[in-house]
This record gives sequence, structure tokens and C-alpha cells, in this order.
Amino acid sequence: MKAFKFTFILALLASVTLISCDNEPLTGTFIDESGVPAGTNLGDQNGAGEVIAPFFAKVDGNEFSETLIEAYIFNNKLWVRGTDATTSKITLGLPEDISEGEFQFDETTFTGIFEENVAPDTFFTRADSGTITIIAHDTTAKTISGKFNFVSTPTGNTSPLYNVTEGEFNVSY
Repeated sequence: MKAFKFTFILALLASVTLISCDNEPLTGTFIDESGVPAGTNLGDQNGAGEVIAPFFAKVDGNEFSETLIEAYIFNNKLWVRGTDATTSKITLGLPEDISEGEFQFDETTFTGIFEENVAPDTFFTRADSGTITIIAHDTTAKTISGKFNFVSTPTGNTSPLYNVTEGEFNVSY
């Protein structure tokens, strides 16, 4: 008789548990891989502006679909890199303490690199021209967001020429 009561009580508890587990919608703030809450508006104080993707760009008009996003400090420089499925990379190098504003890519301080990995060769190119705009940089929270575009060619060559446009990033490091 005790075994019957125990089985009955156990079955009753299981059924109550299963009945009370409805598919309830998730609520709250969710963090994407950039470390910034999804839907964060990076515009001005009045909310004007737009939501920036964790990493996005077009190369010669084709979407660069990153599979890996990295952001880190190395040699007093902040590096942001997106890598796609073919291991092609877009890398941005910035001063570690950069503030909001628009800057021109150059050889040393503001670096834009596109590295296309197409067998059997890898084309490593630096930005010849272009701009990077820092929208927000919080050195305490270690988050940075911005937009970029640049044109690059391999050192000493005129081809291949890469046009990187519509670039944006919103990452933590």
C-alpha cells in the first residue's frame, strides 16, 4: 500500500510540474556576441541614430558574412577583426584610447586591412584611403562601435583592388 501511495504522489507531482511549464515568452535584456545589449541605440542623447550590427561590411558590393568576430588590445592598439567562412578577414587597428569622431585611414595610427583567402594565394591589402567613424567608445565597459569604409590594394601593386563599404562594428574587447 505504501508503494502505491508513493507512486500516486510521485505521478501527481510530475503531472503538476508538466502542466505548469507553459511556453512563456522570454523577457529581459539579452546580450549578443558583441557584449552590447541587443537593440542598443548608439545615436545621440535624444535617441536619434541607428542600431549598429556586431560586424558587417560589403567587399566589392558583396556581403562579407563573418563567422568570427574578435576585438582585443595588442601593442597599445585596439584591433577589431571579422573573419568569414573562407577565412578572409577585415581588420581594423585603432588607438587604444580613441574617442568619438571621424578619422582617415593611414599606414600607422588608423589601419584598415582586407585579407582575401582564395586558394592558392592570400591577398593582404592595407587601406589606401577611407574613413573610420567612432560612434561610441566606453573604455570602462570596454565596448566600441563605429562605421568604416576603405579602398585597398596589395603593397606595390595596382590589383586586385578591394572596395570595402558599409562597414560597421559594435563589439566588446
